[in-house]
Amino acid sequence: MTAGIAAAGAVASLRGAGDRRARLYLMASFGLLSAIVSVPLVIAFARPLYVFHMPAVLPVLLALSVTVHRYANARTGIAEPPLARWRDGVLPGAGLIVTLGYWSLPAGAKDTLFVEGALPPGFLPSALVLMTIGLILIWCLASLGYLIATVRALGAYRRRLKALYSNTEQYELRWIDGFLALLVTLWVAAALSLISDNFSPRLLFPGELVLLLAASVLLFLIAFALTPEPAEETDPPVDGRGSEIPPKDKYTRSALTPDRAERIADRIETAMRRDALYLDANLSLQKLSRHVQTPQNLVSQSLNECLGKTFYDYVARWRIEAAKPLIEAGEASILTIALEVGFNSRSTFYKAFKRETGLTPKAFQERCRDIDQ
Repeated sequence: MTAGIAAAGAVASLRGAGDRRARLYLMASFGLLSAIVSVPLVIAFARPLYVFHMPAVLPVLLALSVTVHRYANARTGIAEPPLARWRDGVLPGAGLIVTLGYWSLPAGAKDTLFVEGALPPGFLPSALVLMTIGLILIWCLASLGYLIATVRALGAYRRRLKALYSNTEQYELRWIDGFLALLVTLWVAAALSLISDNFSPRLLFPGELVLLLAASVLLFLIAFALTPEPAEETDPPVDGRGSEIPPKDKYTRSALTPDRAERIADRIETAMRRDALYLDANLSLQKLSRHVQTPQNLVSQSLNECLGKTFYDYVARWRIEAAKPLIEAGEASILTIALEVGFNSRSTFYKAFKRETGLTPKAFQERCRDIDQ
């Protein structure tokens, strides 16, 4: 069942829409997971192939964390530096060499290793086993590094979104956080199953539970990764490493003078005050730049340098100011007020309100009542 889900996900990702690079890495992730979880199928229905399939799992496993990391980079629009292609291929390449070594062993030695679970005599089998253990240990450290890099890249991507959108929830790819957590849980469960199978007199973590968890990870990935994301109106600024460009570097070559920046900032303030653009829940930097008839990059620079805020925080401030009298009046629920002033959710409104005022909406309302009394 799990192998079938993985195969279906691979086919669906190949036929899906969206960024081609992301779809290819997603298809590769499904394919690699399919190769790993299909080991019981090979044992049950193609046992003579088991001694060839099992060694092939090593490079597949070593390539999985790389593929997941590159998929996340593709979804967040991060370009891979040329050096990363060589770096990311080292571990899978080393695993492939070890696999070829296993395949070159005599049939009896392969049966002893993979069927009986014993170490056959000779230097090559011992060397291959030691190299396998070493590669898996290195893979654990490398996977942790890829996990940290992915989390940092997602954080940078979400911060960059605040330069473009007044509501960022639909672009933030929060489901990837859940997928990474499930994947780490799956790796830990697989390790516990392997340890208990080889070293414990009692099976502490049955392999069936690992497969069930793998199926859950795959279904989660299908449910979210294959759902089309809303198209972004413009690409967030990134550098070659995928981190946001610091403002001082981003505007180094800008021809915007301080006087013109102030004039643009005044036009933005006037547009917000007179036309209440902040009430548009889908307000973006592009829409604002069209309204004030100024290029996006100049609007963004004026916001950062003259008003000291990102586009997201700037719009949120106007929305919070519009919400204050409504909260004080107490005639509508917090959710109704949040939606009325342009927020997309209650939780986002709460975070923005507390960041701006230091109080929750409820506490602000109670303080207003105390002052009135």
